Amino acid sequence: MPYLLGLFLILAVIFSSMGGGNNLIGNIFGQAKDKVSETLFPKSAREIIIDNINSDYQNMDKFFSETAPTLLSSKTVSAKDKATIQKAIEAFNGSKSLVSNLSALTKNDKGIVKSLIDKVLNLTETSQPEPTSIPPQCHLECTSK
Repeated sequence: MPYLLGLFLILAVIFSSMGGGNNLIGNIFGQAKDKVSETLFPKSAREIIIDNINSDYQNMDKFFSETAPTLLSSKTVSAKDKATIQKAIEAFNGSKSLVSNLSALTKNDKGIVKSLIDKVLNLTETSQPEPTSIPPQCHLECTSK
């Protein structure tokens, strides 16, 4: 009887962890897939630069979303400085959208190796139906009027 209880307990752990999502086996498979992908397809210099810019933008975003509004509402800051801060906020928001567009374009852009692998393995093409053949005992007649 303890054997069956242990067997059911082990099976329950295995099946509950393979359900996908945020669990032990799912995380291990996800990490292994990420490592293989990282090894086979390393990031290009452009992707590394965009990642660095995005990390810098997080600090600047925190400043412009938290500190800049308090500076704009402060009475000790002159109107000229407030106008300059407002222009900086607008320029930051514009450049932030440009960087996000650039990162989206970079993610969609395939490298040479990925393109060759897709072309060789035909991963992107859907299979075409086989052409129809007419058996020899059938007579095809076309009548034109």
